[in-house]
Amino acid sequence: MDSAPSRPRYTLIVPMAQYSADEPVLACLRHAPEPEGGLQIIVAVGVHPARQRNLAVTRALGDVVVFLDNDCSLDANFWPQLAADFQRPGVEIIGGPALLRPGAGDWEQIFHALLTHPLVVGGVVARYTAWGSFRAARQTDLILCNLAVRRATFARIGPLSNDLYPNEENEWLDRAHAAGFGAYYDPALRVFRPQRRTLREMIHSLLRYGIGRTRQFRVSGWRFTFHQVLPFMLLAMLAALVALHLELEFALLWLLAAGVIALSCETSLRGWRRLVAGLIAPAISFTYVLGQVIGWALAWFPAPVATPEIRLLNEKGEDLAASMPPDSPR
Repeated sequence: MDSAPSRPRYTLIVPMAQYSADEPVLACLRHAPEPEGGLQIIVAVGVHPARQRNLAVTRALGDVVVFLDNDCSLDANFWPQLAADFQRPGVEIIGGPALLRPGAGDWEQIFHALLTHPLVVGGVVARYTAWGSFRAARQTDLILCNLAVRRATFARIGPLSNDLYPNEENEWLDRAHAAGFGAYYDPALRVFRPQRRTLREMIHSLLRYGIGRTRQFRVSGWRFTFHQVLPFMLLAMLAALVALHLELEFALLWLLAAGVIALSCETSLRGWRRLVAGLIAPAISFTYVLGQVIGWALAWFPAPVATPEIRLLNEKGEDLAASMPPDSPR
């Protein structure tokens, strides 16, 4: 891709643990037309994505900052759709779903089917499938691997919390909502990405997101919401299960829920994959809530504060300071 103009319309920010020109997002951009108005790409290399994104925003030149993950590929109509969205009145923040990549493996399809089932994850399905129509968004609708914001708006809301990863976008979107900024969801603004490839990866991811949700509560403050009382509901249910010896009833209820989920999964999921999806579906919510419980326990053992080095590169892997025009902000 050619060098970005000194004042491009968009700045794309991609966090990576290590720079690789073969990451899906960079490979996709090399073979796609540049958006009208120009594009600056910043690859933020480090081990703390929230800090990486925050630092990259300070070097952004575009009027609109676009956040994508390294494993994302863009829909062919992504840039025209984004331009059309920002022409709508009141749009300051816009996001869309992260759909499953083409050619995904069996376990990826199973996990994606569960993450797009409203009985399993509720309103969060909008993050993983085109759900409904263009609308004002809640933080449950939006995902940070497909999110765009006016740079001036980001500056007014403030940076992503350096104390959070994951769930930093949830806390940031809560601040944006409280301040009255216009956040919207567009089901047509699509990217594609892989899903977890093994059950172990999925369990680890759910625990991590559950822990991240608890850390978000500690940053945002306590509010009586469904997500915040879930851990206490789980503990109360487990206590009742043991005290009342309801193990058989619990197993039957699990099998009933598994059957309902298996029968109502998306039609593209077939054969043994549908059966497995049903059997593990109840464990999705339990594992996530278990992560929240672990998060409360970890609150007693705060992690040491570290400030690892972050490098800002362009899409070619060149140091950003050397590749930016002379009149760029430092």
